[in-house]
Amino acid sequence: MKHNTIFEAFKGSVEKYPDNEALGWLVDGTYQTITYAELEEKVKQLAAGFNKHGLSQGDKLAFMVPNSPEWAMIDLACAQLGITDVPIHTTYGPEYITYITEHTGARWLIISQEFYQAYHKDIQELSVEKIIVVDASETKLDECDAAMPLKDLFVDGDIQKVDVKQDDIHTIIYTSGTTGKPKGVMLSHHNLLRNALGATEYIPVNPDDRFLSFLPLSHSLERTAGHYTPLLSGAAIYYAQDKRTMKDDILKARPTILVAVPRVFEKVYDAVQDKATHESGLKRWLFYKALDYGTKKRKGELSGLSQTIYNILDALVLKKIRASLGGRIKFTVSGGSALSPDIMQFFEDIGILIVEGYGLTETSPVVATNGVEDYRFGTVGKPIPGVEVKIAGDGEILVRGHCVMQGYYENDEATREAISSEGWFATGDLGALDKDGFLSITGRKKEMIVLSTGKNVAPVPIEQEMETNRFIAQALVYGDNQKHISGLIVPDFDELRRWAEEKGIEFHVSTILEREDVLKLYEHELHSQLNHFPEVEQIHNFRLIAEEFTQENDLLTPTLKLKRNKILEKYL
Repeated sequence: MKHNTIFEAFKGSVEKYPDNEALGWLVDGTYQTITYAELEEKVKQLAAGFNKHGLSQGDKLAFMVPNSPEWAMIDLACAQLGITDVPIHTTYGPEYITYITEHTGARWLIISQEFYQAYHKDIQELSVEKIIVVDASETKLDECDAAMPLKDLFVDGDIQKVDVKQDDIHTIIYTSGTTGKPKGVMLSHHNLLRNALGATEYIPVNPDDRFLSFLPLSHSLERTAGHYTPLLSGAAIYYAQDKRTMKDDILKARPTILVAVPRVFEKVYDAVQDKATHESGLKRWLFYKALDYGTKKRKGELSGLSQTIYNILDALVLKKIRASLGGRIKFTVSGGSALSPDIMQFFEDIGILIVEGYGLTETSPVVATNGVEDYRFGTVGKPIPGVEVKIAGDGEILVRGHCVMQGYYENDEATREAISSEGWFATGDLGALDKDGFLSITGRKKEMIVLSTGKNVAPVPIEQEMETNRFIAQALVYGDNQKHISGLIVPDFDELRRWAEEKGIEFHVSTILEREDVLKLYEHELHSQLNHFPEVEQIHNFRLIAEEFTQENDLLTPTLKLKRNKILEKYL
């Protein structure tokens, strides 16, 4: 590997591609950009400001900032100076902000204006030495507190010479976790660099590529796949404003590569299917005929006349769907949790390849990924170069190699439990390797449902299948020590409202979910959706839930995984 540290690798990109766009962000609805050379200068100025105000190698800096150029500059300035940065998920409240800053002993906290204002009292009580506020132009900072605007840290001046080594800890990422207190995962420059470069062996990134960044950069998936990977390749990163504006942002950014989690693809799938269902007869027929020919293309069954028909249908139908995602996507990357093979096939049929991978925060995060040319639906691909995978006797996936973390911060006991003396990290996930080396995820040890009959049931594949139904937005399957499995279902209220209108039923969320005819509808839909599953995986009882599972109500992690215990505690 040519470069040993993140900043050295970034400087390599600056030297190769000084005039390439590096970052893009929205100002009054239009993307503004900065080149690699300009970005390097801003990073140097910020590093000089860190030094000037007393921050130096070995210090810890916590920061709670949405995806933005400032996030990238803070991270790169820390990398240059050998400062360990500690990102905080922007969905966390005061309790977690306090826990993470106190647990790491962070000297500084950099926080965006909106969170500074929202949690001002709690932030002022932190033991950090300095509070820096991003975009503080409209915030009147109290002269008696330690806060100062981030913009005041961009200064010209000398930067302290440091000897940052590849095994130095660059970041401590606190796992969002579905249970308990988050643990601080320590990742070195070597961990992150080798991981990003290893992933690009299977997933090519070019200097003319453009990424849309909308998953939280505080999580390792977006950080490695959507931050370091493009920055090490000379590609551009365009930041979305937030999830509410993503539909418009993607049309403005027109990315060539999109990194997302399954929930994003599920929502696009639902939206396309919903639109097709309610189109006029001819348009609906054209959509399904185009999908049919897209399937033939995927299977390599087009030739002569059928190829011509596909080209016509692609221009009439499929190209318009791709245009709703910017029209330039070469491929997309899905990680964080498993994605239904049916949805992956659907996207390829409309002309968008989803490359699914697998990893954890503790593995920097990529363990395995499908390639753009070498992929297999239903798997998460092959281990990337430098990473070993084996399956334990109980089916647990074990990982060893450059990607494995340095340990959990200030938690030696948890580190010893997770990493064996031979260096194998126990993922907690269950899986299998096929004869060609493709890894499949079959479940998570802690999520496996053990019925009173002794049968084991993996809930995720059932939930994925349920969520492809147009009447179901979210689903959770449970049933430990019960004879049969049951489900909690969040309806797709738009679809349910349309159904109610067609039936002449007045729609009120407070009453509609208790109606016998609505319960009969969902009973029928569940039976139809799961009829190809074995009897032990059939839903025998279910409850309709009026509230969506979200990060805001603390029922989803930042990567949109279900917090199962919290959901069950709330609704059972």
